[in-house]
Amino acid sequence: MKDFFKSVFASVLGTFLAIAIGGFALIVLIVSLASSAGSNHESATVSVKPKSMLVIGGDLTINDTPAHGTPGLDLLLLGGSGPELDLLRALEAIDLAAKDRNIVGILLNGPLAAGVTQKAELRKAIAAFKTSGKPVIAWMENGAQGEYYLSSVADKVYVHAAGELELKGLASYHTYYGDSLKLLGIGVQVTKVGKYKSAVEPYLGGVMSEAAREQSEALMSGVWKRILGDIAKSRGLSPSALSKTVNSAGVFNAQKAVELKLADKAMHRDELVKQVRAAGAGADDSGTSFQQVNLHRYANKVTLSHNGPRIAIVYAEGEIVDGWGAPGIIGGDRLARDLRLLRGDNRIKAIVLRVNSPGGSAFASDVVAREVGLLKSQGTPVVVSMGDVAASGGYYIAAKANLIMADPSTITGSIGVFGLHFNYGELAKKVQLGTDGVKTARYADLLAEHRAATPEELAIVQTSVDGVYEDFLRIVAEGRSLKRDGVHEIAQGRVWLGEDARGLRLVDKLGGLRDAIKEAKLLAKTEEAELIQIPALNSGRENLLQQLLSEGDDDSPLFSKASADPAKEFLKSNAKWLRSIRALNDPKGVYLTCPLIPERR
Repeated sequence: MKDFFKSVFASVLGTFLAIAIGGFALIVLIVSLASSAGSNHESATVSVKPKSMLVIGGDLTINDTPAHGTPGLDLLLLGGSGPELDLLRALEAIDLAAKDRNIVGILLNGPLAAGVTQKAELRKAIAAFKTSGKPVIAWMENGAQGEYYLSSVADKVYVHAAGELELKGLASYHTYYGDSLKLLGIGVQVTKVGKYKSAVEPYLGGVMSEAAREQSEALMSGVWKRILGDIAKSRGLSPSALSKTVNSAGVFNAQKAVELKLADKAMHRDELVKQVRAAGAGADDSGTSFQQVNLHRYANKVTLSHNGPRIAIVYAEGEIVDGWGAPGIIGGDRLARDLRLLRGDNRIKAIVLRVNSPGGSAFASDVVAREVGLLKSQGTPVVVSMGDVAASGGYYIAAKANLIMADPSTITGSIGVFGLHFNYGELAKKVQLGTDGVKTARYADLLAEHRAATPEELAIVQTSVDGVYEDFLRIVAEGRSLKRDGVHEIAQGRVWLGEDARGLRLVDKLGGLRDAIKEAKLLAKTEEAELIQIPALNSGRENLLQQLLSEGDDDSPLFSKASADPAKEFLKSNAKWLRSIRALNDPKGVYLTCPLIPERR
C-alpha cells in the first residue's frame, strides 16, 4: 500500500507543482545541468578588506551537514533557499574573526534558518567573540522570534523605525488525516509498542491523544523556558518579567520594543550605517555603506586540517530510510558504508557521529547501529553529538556509542515502534474497482493493499513490531549499561529533552558539536587532530542554480536581501509532507519515528 500512496501523493503534488511553477522547472533543469559541469572549480580566495564587519544573516541556512554536490531538481524546487553553511565551519569562522585584524566586529542581520540547538551554539560562539573586545551589533527590520533569539546576544539590538519585533512563544500543531482517509475509503491499521508513540496518530483520527499532548506540552515548555532564559540573561531582564512582556502582545513595534528593553534603539538604515561606522567599520567604495564580508563567504577561510591524528565527523541528518537515500535523507546503506570504511582506516583515531534525525526505517537503523557497535568493539571511540532531534531511530543508531552528548533542548528518546498498513478496500467499493486473484498459501497475500488486514495478520505484524521493540530495549540496555526493565520504564515511545535525558542516563553529557569534538580528542588521547567531514564539503564553487535561488549573498545585506516569497514557503511546507510519505520505505513496514520535528526559524 505504501507504494500506492507514494505514487498517488507524488502525482497529485507533482501536478500542482507543474501548474504553479510552469516553465520555470525547465529553466532550472537547464541551469542545473550547465552548472554541474563546472562545479569542481576551486573556490576563489577570500579577500577581507581592513575595517570590515562580519555579517551573519541574509537568509543564510545553517545545516549540520556540509553542502556538497549538485542538489536534485525536486529538492531545489521544493526546499531551495538562500546560501547554506555547515555549523562547524560557521562556528570556526566566528572564532577566526575574533583573531582577524581585518574584522572589526559582527553585524547580525536578517533571518537565519537553523534549529534552536544550532542557534544556541552560534550564540555561545558570538558570546566568546565578544570577549575579544570587538562589538556585536544586531539589526532587525521585522524580526521574527528565531531571529530575535540569536540577535539578543548582541551588545546592541537595533530595530528599523518602521519595523516590528516578534516574541510570542512556541506552538506546535499537526495535521490529522485520519477522518479524511476514512471519508475517502482508505483504511489505516496500526501495530505499535509504546503509550507515547504518537507518530501514527495523524493517520488514525482528528485530534491529539492525551499522552501526545502531555509530552508535547512538557517538551515545548522546556524549550521555551530555555529560550526565555537565554534572552533574559542577554538583555539584563528577569525571566518572569520577560514572560509577562510576551503575554502582553507577542508582536511589538520598534518604539514599544525599545520601551520594554527588548531593543536598544529604533532607527533607519542610514542611521544604522553611521552606528556601524562609529563601531569601527570603514566606509565602502560608494561611501554610502560600510566594509563588510558575509559569514557564508568568510567561512571559506576556515581550514579543519591540523597536525595530528585524524578524527572523522560523520553527519546523520534527516529521516532514516532503507537503501542509499538522497540529499537531506539518511540512507541506511550509505551511512553504514561510510562507517565501515572508517572502521578499516587505521588513520582514524575517533569518530564524532552528529545525529539530527527523527528516525525512520527500523531495518535501516539497525544496519547503522551494527556498524557503530563494530567501531566501538575494535577500539575506535565513537562520540555522538545530538542536534535538534535524535529520537527513535535517531537514538537507536546512537545507543552503542562510547559517549552520547546532547544540547539541553535536544529532542531525544522516543524508544518505541510502530507499523502502518494502508488499504484501499472501501475506496475500491466506492469507485467500483474490483480486485480478484488466486493464492497458494494462507498468508501469501499478507497485508495486501486491496483489503483490510485480518486480526490474524495483524497479530503476525504485531509480533514483528514487538520483536523490534525488544531489540531496541536490548541495544539501549547494552549500550547504556542499563537493565532492560529500567529502559522499558522510560521508553514507551516517550520523548525527552536532552537535559532530562541526561538524568535518565540516556545521555552522558550536555554540550554542542565542538564539545563532542573535544571529547573525541580526549578519547583519542590527542590535543590536536585533523578533522575529516563525511559527507565531505564540496570543493567547488556553488553552482549557478543555487546562485539564482540565493538572493542577497553579495556582501550588501542592507540594500540587497532576500524578500519573503509566499509561493516558495507554500511549496516548502508541502514538500515536508511529501518527503515524509516517501520516507516510508522500510522493507517490513516497521518504523522508529518521532513526530516532533522542531521548526528551524
